[in-house]
Amino acid sequence: MIKQSFDESELLDEINIRIIEGLMNNKTQEEIAEQLEISTKTVYNRMKVLEENGYIKEMKKGVWVVDYKKIGLDTIGVVLIALHNDQEGLAKLIDHLNKMDYVENVFEIVGSEYNLCIIVRFKGLKEAMEENNKFLKWMNKHNIKIDRMSSFIAGKTHKDHRRSKL
Repeated sequence: MIKQSFDESELLDEINIRIIEGLMNNKTQEEIAEQLEISTKTVYNRMKVLEENGYIKEMKKGVWVVDYKKIGLDTIGVVLIALHNDQEGLAKLIDHLNKMDYVENVFEIVGSEYNLCIIVRFKGLKEAMEENNKFLKWMNKHNIKIDRMSSFIAGKTHKDHRRSKL
């Protein structure tokens, strides 16, 4: 098979971006094809080109992973938030976080001074700062008072893995 070479702007056209987004949302090739109103064969062929260029990788038959670094979403952060005895505010905050696309995980934690641990993924430090400012404004607007908040940006990834065995 001859590896096709494209420049990035050519390769990441609107359809390929939407295919990658579909994979990030655990959609099948058939679901992606239906959503984009193109044939499953077209989706398959485009995915093969994306794979050849390192954007995605088939882990096993029908299971694909996206290379977040390659697509520019490699800035990961951890946010810890402590709310003091405010169950209503905590519920409102969790509901808001669940609607935010850059929020990957929201954990309610015990045994700590913090109530929440939030895992976020950004396009870079600039986006992280912008979204942090919007988040703080939202909290002020909704009168959610926090006791403590700590934010950390990952510097170097040593392992990026999702558990795969029961």
